Amino acid sequence: MAIIKATPKRGGGGHWYDENAKPRHTMPLASGEGEKNTTLRDARKHNLFPSVTGILGIFSKPGLDRWKQDQLLRIAHENPPQYGESFEDYANRCLVMHEKPVEEAASFGTRIHDSIEKFFEGEPIEDELLPYVKPAFDWKQEHKLRFIEREKTMTNLEYGFAGTVDIVGLGANQEKFIVDWKTRKTKPKQKVTSYDFQVHQIAAYAATYWGSDLVNAEQVHGANCYISSTEPGRFEVIKYSPAELKDAWTVFKSACAIWRSVKGYDPRKQTN
Repeated sequence: MAIIKATPKRGGGGHWYDENAKPRHTMPLASGEGEKNTTLRDARKHNLFPSVTGILGIFSKPGLDRWKQDQLLRIAHENPPQYGESFEDYANRCLVMHEKPVEEAASFGTRIHDSIEKFFEGEPIEDELLPYVKPAFDWKQEHKLRFIEREKTMTNLEYGFAGTVDIVGLGANQEKFIVDWKTRKTKPKQKVTSYDFQVHQIAAYAATYWGSDLVNAEQVHGANCYISSTEPGRFEVIKYSPAELKDAWTVFKSACAIWRSVKGYDPRKQTN
């Protein structure tokens, strides 16, 4: 039996930035009415830089792909075809049902992310989100961390990519670090692990902000902070050593070269 991998067309072209780190994720429609998601063709025309996650998107992620397949098969099993429904209509219906919880999870993650930023600014947040947000603040206070940048958007002109880092800071002993918040569905007593390439994302941000030389000299630390969306109050940190970031940065630089080759586009050549 052949297995067909179907991906719903969401119209997304990924996140793009100009050389000044201004987000250009959408473009005006030719009609002048409304906007569309920025595509690679638009990026070539306007000399835009791909995001860090866009660069890493060229790699296969077997674990994530298998999870998506399992979810889609579960939906198909629980929602049989309706009488007279064509296979194409049935497949599209299943894909829409598959996308809905993903979009809802992303929306909730964005709310938590935005609320963390507000909380650190001393602004009020929704009461229902406080259990998800306060552990992040408590973690910062407990470890005597100093955040020097939050939501910092950067373009790396040397290697041709851009992105937004959640936290740049200094530790109690002035050690340099990068932090990225992540929301994740968790189960009680089940260990939280990082997904493929998340350390490479941290390394790319570290090299862009602190400089490639400091990362290569193993002078920068990194961490993903996981906020459970299913267990309010659960907050776990996965740390990456300076040596791990150095290795991940080496891999990410190679990923940039592969991305440029595969896409046939190098934003650096248009800015030199």
